[in-house]
Amino acid sequence: MIKVVLTGPECSGKTTLSESIATKLCAPLVQEYAREYLNNLKRDYCYADLLKIAKGQVELEKKTIDNNPHAKLIICDTNIQVLKMWSQIKYSKCDPFILHNQDIHSFYILCSPEFTWEHDPLRENPNNRMALFKKYYQDLQQEKYNFIIAKGSNNTRISYVIDNIMQML
Repeated sequence: MIKVVLTGPECSGKTTLSESIATKLCAPLVQEYAREYLNNLKRDYCYADLLKIAKGQVELEKKTIDNNPHAKLIICDTNIQVLKMWSQIKYSKCDPFILHNQDIHSFYILCSPEFTWEHDPLRENPNNRMALFKKYYQDLQQEKYNFIIAKGSNNTRISYVIDNIMQML
């Protein structure tokens, strides 16, 4: 099974692209657990919450794989690589669980933040998305992850990503 993970800064099109790809390729989609967790939190999040979110994301991915044993492909609207970046950028540290459970075998789609910023109560970085994109890029390169960069319009991104996935299948 090939796991495709969308990553990148906030408001860079990860959810839209992951949903489009999953629909077009009839692949199971793993939603972003952080959104569910944070929407149900009755307080501001803190560093300790990132570990809970990471464990929830890993469990959600495992559950999706277990529920789709014959799938050749799953699409993840983010994974704990995003949590690693978020933790290091916001708190200058990262829990060992997050560091030791990075998925080095997935195929990553790094989404460029070319879209107009849209307000969302869970988003925090409207002004430094390009700087964050560069940090994601550096991390993917440093860890030697298999990745491509999705940029341009939604349709351009969808075509480019699907072409790359089809070559792997």
